[in-house]
Amino acid sequence: MSERWQFQIKNGGIWGLIVSLCIAIIDLFEMSFEDAFLSQEKLLRTLYFVLAGIFIVGYSNWKKKTRRERSAELPHNNPINE
Repeated sequence: MSERWQFQIKNGGIWGLIVSLCIAIIDLFEMSFEDAFLSQEKLLRTLYFVLAGIFIVGYSNWKKKTRRERSAELPHNNPINE
């Protein structure tokens, strides 16, 4: 697996799980633990957040990372940096 996909899965997957967990904790005030965390609707929501995290958040973080690395490699007297 390429470095890009490993980066996207790690960063986006963690983002999706954290967001889904936060929403489930908020839902816990209104419903039971089983309904808030283990219902089919909530598990699908978790899957959607993880996939969105991988493909959207992970990709945008990867682009930022590559831009940061490229700008660090360019010499400061390069006309591109001016």
